[in-house]
Amino acid sequence: MLLLDENLSPKLVARIKDTYPGSLHVLHSKLDNSPDIEIWCYAKKHQMTIVSKDKDFLYFATQHGYPPKLIYLTTGNVKLAAIESILLENEAIIKSFIKLDKEGVLKIG
Repeated sequence: MLLLDENLSPKLVARIKDTYPGSLHVLHSKLDNSPDIEIWCYAKKHQMTIVSKDKDFLYFATQHGYPPKLIYLTTGNVKLAAIESILLENEAIIKSFIKLDKEGVLKIG
């Protein structure tokens, strides 16, 4: 479902697993320290939505379109609990975004 970029804590996966089952961190996918394009291709191949604060993924979304979809977090540097709250509080919006085939980028924060 969700593929969390390395700029997010791997601990986040356990904290959102009930809401977003099947989500992974790039570390769990052996993609830590991989170029962003490899993460992009992995997400596309496995039908996952990338969650990131990295502007490079916005570039990929503009250049390559979707899939994969991107949830771009506009929060800046915040604590793990803040990211967790954003993902959990926006569950309906995120799940609708993933399901519908209208847009490739969702900016939340």
